[in-house]
Amino acid sequence: MASRAVESQTAPEASSSGRSVLDTQARIRSAVDRVLPNVVLVLADTEERRNVGSGVVVSPNGHILTNSHVVRGATEVSIVLANGNERPARLIADDWPYTDSAMLQVAPQNLRQVAFGSSAALKPGDLVISVSGGTGAFGGGNAVSLGVVSGINRYLPRAGHTLEDLIQTDAAVNNGDSGGALINLSGEFVGLTTTLIREGPGGVEITNVGFAQAADALRPIAGGMISNGTFPRNRPGIEMPDEQHLEISPELAARRQLPVQAGALIVAPAPNSPAARAGIVAGDIVTGLNGVAISFDLPLVNILKRVPRGQRLDLAIIRDGRTLTVQIAPGN
Repeated sequence: MASRAVESQTAPEASSSGRSVLDTQARIRSAVDRVLPNVVLVLADTEERRNVGSGVVVSPNGHILTNSHVVRGATEVSIVLANGNERPARLIADDWPYTDSAMLQVAPQNLRQVAFGSSAALKPGDLVISVSGGTGAFGGGNAVSLGVVSGINRYLPRAGHTLEDLIQTDAAVNNGDSGGALINLSGEFVGLTTTLIREGPGGVEITNVGFAQAADALRPIAGGMISNGTFPRNRPGIEMPDEQHLEISPELAARRQLPVQAGALIVAPAPNSPAARAGIVAGDIVTGLNGVAISFDLPLVNILKRVPRGQRLDLAIIRDGRTLTVQIAPGN
Protein backbone atom coordinates (compact mmCIF):
# COMPACT_ATOMS: atom_id res chain seq x y z
CA MET A 1 0.00 0.00 0.00
CA ALA A 2 2.80 2.40 0.85
CA SER A 3 4.42 1.98 -2.53
CA ARG A 4 1.14 2.56 -4.36
CA ALA A 5 0.62 5.74 -2.31
CA VAL A 6 3.99 7.06 -3.44
CA GLU A 7 3.16 6.27 -7.06
CA SER A 8 -0.15 8.10 -6.88
CA GLN A 9 1.63 11.20 -5.56
CA THR A 10 4.53 11.26 -8.03
CA ALA A 11 2.63 10.46 -11.23
CA PRO A 12 0.79 13.81 -11.56
CA GLU A 13 4.06 15.70 -10.94
CA ALA A 14 5.82 13.80 -13.72
CA SER A 15 2.88 14.41 -16.02
CA SER A 16 2.95 18.13 -15.26
CA SER A 17 6.69 18.23 -15.99
CA GLY A 18 6.12 16.49 -19.30
CA ARG A 19 3.45 18.99 -20.29
CA SER A 20 5.81 21.83 -19.36
CA VAL A 21 8.50 20.47 -21.67
CA LEU A 22 6.01 20.07 -24.50
CA ASP A 23 4.73 23.61 -23.94
CA THR A 24 8.28 24.99 -24.11
CA GLN A 25 8.99 23.05 -27.29
CA ALA A 26 5.81 24.39 -28.84
CA ARG A 27 6.81 27.97 -27.92
CA ILE A 28 10.26 27.47 -29.42
CA ARG A 29 8.83 26.12 -32.68
CA SER A 30 6.28 28.92 -32.86
CA ALA A 31 8.97 31.55 -32.26
CA VAL A 32 11.26 30.08 -34.90
CA ASP A 33 8.45 29.76 -37.45
CA ARG A 34 7.61 33.42 -36.87
CA VAL A 35 11.18 34.63 -37.44
CA LEU A 36 12.62 32.32 -40.11
CA PRO A 37 11.19 34.35 -43.04
CA ASN A 38 12.70 37.52 -41.51
CA VAL A 39 16.33 36.31 -41.49
CA VAL A 40 18.43 36.19 -44.66
CA LEU A 41 21.87 35.11 -45.78
CA VAL A 42 24.16 38.04 -46.72
CA LEU A 43 26.87 37.63 -49.37
CA ALA A 44 29.35 40.50 -49.53
CA ASP A 45 32.10 40.44 -52.16
CA THR A 46 35.24 42.49 -51.55
CA GLU A 47 38.26 42.76 -53.81
CA GLU A 48 39.93 39.95 -51.88
CA ARG A 49 37.22 37.62 -50.63
CA ARG A 50 33.56 36.85 -50.11
CA ASN A 51 32.18 37.54 -46.65
CA VAL A 52 29.23 35.43 -45.56
CA GLY A 53 26.89 36.63 -42.86
CA SER A 54 23.25 37.08 -41.99
CA GLY A 55 20.74 39.91 -41.86
CA VAL A 56 17.38 40.71 -40.27
CA VAL A 57 14.47 42.35 -42.12
CA VAL A 58 13.46 45.37 -40.02
CA SER A 59 11.06 47.32 -42.25
CA PRO A 60 8.35 46.65 -44.83
CA ASN A 61 10.43 48.56 -47.38
CA GLY A 62 13.16 45.95 -47.64
CA HIS A 63 15.58 47.30 -45.02
CA ILE A 64 17.89 44.65 -43.59
CA LEU A 65 20.00 45.14 -40.47
CA THR A 66 23.35 43.34 -40.40
CA ASN A 67 26.82 43.63 -38.93
CA SER A 68 29.12 46.26 -40.34
CA HIS A 69 32.04 43.82 -40.37
CA VAL A 70 30.10 41.62 -42.81
CA VAL A 71 29.67 44.30 -45.48
CA ARG A 72 32.44 46.88 -44.96
CA GLY A 73 34.57 47.26 -48.06
CA ALA A 74 32.20 45.22 -50.20
CA THR A 75 31.90 46.10 -53.88
CA GLU A 76 28.81 43.95 -54.35
CA VAL A 77 26.24 42.68 -51.84
CA SER A 78 23.35 40.27 -52.25
CA ILE A 79 20.98 38.45 -49.92
CA VAL A 80 19.48 34.97 -50.08
CA LEU A 81 16.00 34.46 -48.67
CA ALA A 82 14.92 31.47 -46.62
CA ASN A 83 13.29 30.03 -49.77
CA GLY A 84 16.60 30.19 -51.67
CA ASN A 85 15.82 33.22 -53.85
CA GLU A 86 18.72 35.67 -54.24
CA ARG A 87 18.39 39.47 -54.57
CA PRO A 88 20.92 42.27 -55.04
CA ALA A 89 21.27 44.55 -52.02
CA ARG A 90 22.40 48.13 -51.57
CA LEU A 91 24.36 49.35 -48.55
CA ILE A 92 22.62 52.53 -47.41
CA ALA A 93 24.21 53.19 -44.00
CA ASP A 94 27.07 52.05 -41.76
CA ASP A 95 27.41 52.97 -38.06
CA TRP A 96 31.00 51.73 -37.78
CA PRO A 97 33.01 52.15 -35.56
CA TYR A 98 30.44 53.23 -32.96
CA THR A 99 28.43 50.03 -33.31
CA ASP A 100 28.98 46.98 -35.46
CA SER A 101 25.82 47.57 -37.47
CA ALA A 102 24.91 48.49 -41.03
CA MET A 103 21.73 48.77 -43.10
CA LEU A 104 21.03 47.17 -46.45
CA GLN A 105 18.02 47.61 -48.70
CA VAL A 106 16.54 45.19 -51.21
CA ALA A 107 13.36 44.93 -53.25
CA PRO A 108 10.65 44.42 -50.60
CA GLN A 109 8.41 41.92 -52.34
CA ASN A 110 7.34 39.01 -50.13
CA LEU A 111 9.49 40.13 -47.20
CA ARG A 112 8.31 40.04 -43.59
CA GLN A 113 9.80 42.31 -40.95
CA VAL A 114 10.85 41.18 -37.51
CA ALA A 115 9.01 42.35 -34.40
CA PHE A 116 11.30 44.18 -31.97
CA GLY A 117 11.18 42.97 -28.38
CA SER A 118 12.66 44.42 -25.20
CA SER A 119 16.25 43.36 -24.59
CA ALA A 120 16.03 45.16 -21.22
CA ALA A 121 13.51 42.52 -20.12
CA LEU A 122 16.07 39.72 -20.51
CA LYS A 123 17.49 38.10 -17.40
CA PRO A 124 20.37 35.65 -17.02
CA GLY A 125 18.98 32.16 -17.48
CA ASP A 126 16.25 33.18 -19.94
CA LEU A 127 15.93 30.94 -22.98
CA VAL A 128 16.88 32.62 -26.27
CA ILE A 129 17.15 31.39 -29.84
CA SER A 130 19.78 32.30 -32.43
CA VAL A 131 18.49 32.35 -36.02
CA SER A 132 20.91 32.88 -38.89
CA GLY A 133 20.76 32.83 -42.66
CA GLY A 134 22.97 29.75 -42.72
CA THR A 135 26.29 29.34 -44.52
CA GLY A 136 25.30 26.75 -47.10
CA ALA A 137 28.04 24.47 -45.77
CA PHE A 138 25.54 21.86 -44.62
CA GLY A 139 22.96 21.99 -47.37
CA GLY A 140 21.84 25.62 -47.17
CA GLY A 141 18.87 27.19 -45.45
CA ASN A 142 18.49 28.94 -42.12
CA ALA A 143 20.24 27.69 -39.00
CA VAL A 144 18.75 27.70 -35.50
CA SER A 145 20.31 27.12 -32.08
CA LEU A 146 18.93 27.32 -28.55
CA GLY A 147 20.67 28.72 -25.49
CA VAL A 148 20.31 30.84 -22.41
CA VAL A 149 21.25 34.39 -21.57
CA SER A 150 24.59 34.11 -19.78
CA GLY A 151 24.92 37.81 -19.00
CA ILE A 152 23.65 41.26 -19.92
CA ASN A 153 25.25 44.70 -20.32
CA ARG A 154 28.52 43.08 -21.33
CA TYR A 155 31.32 44.89 -23.14
CA LEU A 156 34.04 43.50 -25.38
CA PRO A 157 37.29 45.32 -26.28
CA ARG A 158 38.19 45.24 -29.94
CA ALA A 159 41.07 46.90 -31.79
CA GLY A 160 40.56 50.63 -31.25
CA HIS A 161 37.04 50.46 -29.82
CA THR A 162 34.91 48.58 -27.31
CA LEU A 163 31.61 46.95 -28.23
CA GLU A 164 28.98 47.89 -25.65
CA ASP A 165 25.39 46.93 -24.74
CA LEU A 166 26.05 43.25 -25.40
CA ILE A 167 24.01 40.19 -24.50
CA GLN A 168 26.13 37.13 -23.73
CA THR A 169 24.61 33.79 -24.65
CA ASP A 170 25.65 30.16 -24.92
CA ALA A 171 23.55 29.60 -28.04
CA ALA A 172 25.85 28.17 -30.69
CA VAL A 173 27.31 30.88 -32.94
CA ASN A 174 29.32 29.97 -36.04
CA ASN A 175 30.81 31.60 -39.12
CA GLY A 176 27.98 33.07 -41.18
CA ASP A 177 25.80 33.79 -38.13
CA SER A 178 27.03 37.39 -37.75
CA GLY A 179 24.08 39.70 -38.35
CA GLY A 180 21.50 37.07 -37.44
CA ALA A 181 18.66 37.44 -34.98
CA LEU A 182 18.68 36.60 -31.29
CA ILE A 183 15.03 36.15 -30.33
CA ASN A 184 13.00 35.43 -27.22
CA LEU A 185 10.35 32.72 -26.89
CA SER A 186 7.71 35.12 -28.22
CA GLY A 187 9.61 35.32 -31.51
CA GLU A 188 10.68 38.93 -30.87
CA PHE A 189 14.04 40.33 -31.96
CA VAL A 190 16.11 41.12 -28.86
CA GLY A 191 19.66 41.14 -30.22
CA LEU A 192 21.84 41.19 -33.35
CA THR A 193 24.27 38.28 -33.28
CA THR A 194 27.72 39.80 -33.63
CA THR A 195 30.64 37.69 -32.46
CA LEU A 196 31.86 34.67 -30.56
CA ILE A 197 34.88 34.10 -28.39
CA ARG A 198 36.97 30.98 -28.85
CA GLU A 199 40.08 32.01 -26.91
CA GLY A 200 40.53 33.75 -23.58
CA PRO A 201 43.54 35.38 -21.88
CA GLY A 202 46.67 33.33 -22.19
CA GLY A 203 45.28 31.35 -25.11
CA VAL A 204 42.85 29.36 -22.97
CA GLU A 205 40.16 27.73 -25.13
CA ILE A 206 36.64 29.03 -24.52
CA THR A 207 33.40 27.46 -25.74
CA ASN A 208 29.78 28.56 -25.83
CA VAL A 209 30.44 32.28 -25.49
CA GLY A 210 28.61 34.40 -28.05
CA PHE A 211 27.59 38.05 -28.04
CA ALA A 212 24.68 39.95 -29.58
CA GLN A 213 24.16 43.70 -29.65
CA ALA A 214 21.08 44.57 -27.60
CA ALA A 215 17.99 45.44 -29.65
CA ASP A 216 17.05 48.33 -27.37
CA ALA A 217 20.33 50.08 -28.20
CA LEU A 218 20.11 49.27 -31.91
CA ARG A 219 16.49 50.24 -32.49
CA PRO A 220 17.00 54.06 -32.66
CA ILE A 221 20.16 53.56 -34.71
CA ALA A 222 18.30 51.36 -37.18
CA GLY A 223 15.48 53.92 -37.34
CA GLY A 224 17.94 56.72 -38.12
CA MET A 225 19.68 54.71 -40.80
CA ILE A 226 16.34 53.90 -42.44
CA SER A 227 14.93 57.44 -42.25
CA ASN A 228 18.04 59.53 -42.88
CA GLY A 229 20.65 57.18 -44.29
CA THR A 230 22.73 57.68 -41.15
CA PHE A 231 22.58 57.95 -37.39
CA PRO A 232 23.91 61.28 -36.06
CA ARG A 233 27.44 60.83 -34.72
CA ASN A 234 30.49 62.94 -34.10
CA ARG A 235 32.61 62.35 -37.20
CA PRO A 236 35.71 64.53 -36.73
CA GLY A 237 37.78 62.54 -39.21
CA ILE A 238 40.02 60.70 -36.72
CA GLU A 239 37.48 58.21 -35.35
CA MET A 240 38.30 55.21 -37.55
CA PRO A 241 40.61 52.70 -35.80
CA ASP A 242 43.52 51.43 -37.88
CA GLU A 243 42.64 53.87 -40.68
CA GLN A 244 42.81 57.30 -39.06
CA HIS A 245 44.31 56.43 -35.68
CA LEU A 246 46.02 53.59 -33.86
CA GLU A 247 45.07 52.64 -30.33
CA ILE A 248 48.18 53.01 -28.20
CA SER A 249 49.10 49.94 -26.17
CA PRO A 250 52.22 49.37 -24.07
CA GLU A 251 53.58 47.29 -26.97
CA LEU A 252 52.98 50.07 -29.54
CA ALA A 253 54.38 52.66 -27.14
CA ALA A 254 57.58 50.65 -26.72
CA ARG A 255 57.91 49.93 -30.42
CA ARG A 256 57.48 53.57 -31.45
CA GLN A 257 59.04 55.08 -28.32
CA LEU A 258 55.89 57.02 -27.48
CA PRO A 259 55.68 59.10 -24.29
CA VAL A 260 52.36 57.54 -23.10
CA GLN A 261 50.99 54.02 -22.58
CA ALA A 262 47.42 54.82 -23.69
CA GLY A 263 45.82 57.16 -26.20
CA ALA A 264 45.20 57.46 -29.93
CA LEU A 265 48.10 57.95 -32.33
CA ILE A 266 46.87 59.91 -35.34
CA VAL A 267 48.07 58.38 -38.60
CA ALA A 268 45.86 59.91 -41.31
CA PRO A 269 43.16 62.50 -40.54
CA ALA A 270 40.47 62.48 -43.20
CA PRO A 271 41.20 65.19 -45.80
CA ASN A 272 39.20 68.40 -45.23
CA SER A 273 37.63 66.84 -42.12
CA PRO A 274 36.83 68.86 -38.96
CA ALA A 275 39.96 67.43 -37.34
CA ALA A 276 42.16 68.37 -40.31
CA ARG A 277 40.68 71.88 -40.44
CA ALA A 278 41.35 72.25 -36.72
CA GLY A 279 45.03 71.53 -37.35
CA ILE A 280 45.33 67.92 -36.17
CA VAL A 281 48.12 66.17 -38.08
CA ALA A 282 49.66 62.72 -38.36
CA GLY A 283 51.90 62.01 -35.38
CA ASP A 284 49.66 63.80 -32.87
CA ILE A 285 48.80 61.75 -29.81
CA VAL A 286 45.30 62.28 -28.44
CA THR A 287 45.26 61.50 -24.71
CA GLY A 288 41.82 62.79 -23.77
CA LEU A 289 38.57 64.28 -25.00
CA ASN A 290 36.40 66.80 -23.17
CA GLY A 291 38.20 66.09 -19.92
CA VAL A 292 37.96 62.28 -20.17
CA ALA A 293 41.23 60.37 -20.41
CA ILE A 294 41.62 57.70 -23.08
CA SER A 295 42.38 54.22 -21.73
CA PHE A 296 42.26 50.60 -22.86
CA ASP A 297 38.76 50.23 -21.43
CA LEU A 298 37.63 53.62 -22.78
CA PRO A 299 39.15 54.22 -26.24
CA LEU A 300 38.74 57.41 -28.27
CA VAL A 301 35.79 55.96 -30.21
CA ASN A 302 33.80 55.21 -27.06
CA ILE A 303 34.41 58.67 -25.62
CA LEU A 304 33.31 60.26 -28.89
CA LYS A 305 30.19 58.09 -28.79
CA ARG A 306 29.22 59.65 -25.45
CA VAL A 307 29.61 63.27 -26.57
CA PRO A 308 26.29 64.71 -27.84
CA ARG A 309 26.31 65.65 -31.50
CA GLY A 310 26.88 69.39 -31.87
CA GLN A 311 28.90 69.80 -28.70
CA ARG A 312 32.40 71.24 -28.98
CA LEU A 313 35.23 68.72 -28.90
CA ASP A 314 38.27 69.63 -26.79
CA LEU A 315 41.12 67.25 -27.56
CA ALA A 316 44.14 66.91 -25.27
CA ILE A 317 47.11 66.31 -27.56
CA ILE A 318 50.82 65.65 -27.28
CA ARG A 319 52.78 67.04 -30.24
CA ASP A 320 56.55 67.00 -30.42
CA GLY A 321 56.74 66.63 -26.65
CA ARG A 322 54.38 69.53 -25.97
CA THR A 323 50.92 69.25 -24.47
CA LEU A 324 48.19 71.35 -26.06
CA THR A 325 44.44 71.50 -26.53
CA VAL A 326 42.85 71.48 -29.98
CA GLN A 327 39.22 72.54 -30.25
CA ILE A 328 36.76 71.38 -32.87
CA ALA A 329 33.82 73.76 -32.99
CA PRO A 330 30.20 72.50 -32.72
CA GLY A 331 28.71 71.52 -36.05
CA ASN A 332 32.08 70.66 -37.60
